Amino acid sequence: MRPLVLSSGRFLANTPFFIPLLTSPDSLHVDTVPRGGLGGLFPRLLWGFLIVSMLAVTVGYWLSSSIQPLPILGRLHDFTLTNQVGAPVTRISLANRVHVFNVIFSRCPTQCHILSQQMARVQRGIPRGVALWSLTADPEHDTPPVLARYGAGHGANPAVWQFLTGPKREVYRFASADLLFSVMENPNPQSTRLDELFIHSADFVLVDRLGRLRAVVHGEEPHAEKIVLQHVRKLLRER
Repeated sequence: MRPLVLSSGRFLANTPFFIPLLTSPDSLHVDTVPRGGLGGLFPRLLWGFLIVSMLAVTVGYWLSSSIQPLPILGRLHDFTLTNQVGAPVTRISLANRVHVFNVIFSRCPTQCHILSQQMARVQRGIPRGVALWSLTADPEHDTPPVLARYGAGHGANPAVWQFLTGPKREVYRFASADLLFSVMENPNPQSTRLDELFIHSADFVLVDRLGRLRAVVHGEEPHAEKIVLQHVRKLLRER
């Protein structure tokens, strides 16, 4: 009997599995001796076993990746900030909901505009039980009325997507120590470009119902909004 020949194939997308390209049982070149009509049956049985085995391994891979929980990266501490309508927001305000955070500032015409467009697309796709939050890196300028106008300009639904400001020290502490963002004022006072007034992360941070950080998604990553929504749904399934 000659050895089994698999002449071509491909890797299944997003998995380490190689799928042979078999268009028919005759693609398996196996020498057989016809005995009672079983000679043609053996290649078909072998072909079917190979396909079923590969499907079982692939399904197991997908199930394990979807069931595996997101890691715990940190935990929120007590804070008090103010939203775009002047209402206080605290750690207790976040209880029992899944949250997505980012950092922007209203005078930024470039990256922050892109981040806000991404958040608007996330807003359109999220299920119930999720809140979106944008912290300002420029709290001295971004007062509640300024943030309210900014949010309206980006289609923010105030029941879902809110904007946070407050004392600069508290905003920066919450952003960096609790949410693991990088945020700072540009140390070069000579910079005149609006988008360079503040330096901050272009990330989305996800927080679960218990106030624990569970994921960081970089805004420039391909399909960032899709990844955020996948993580959101996974956190909503947790009990």
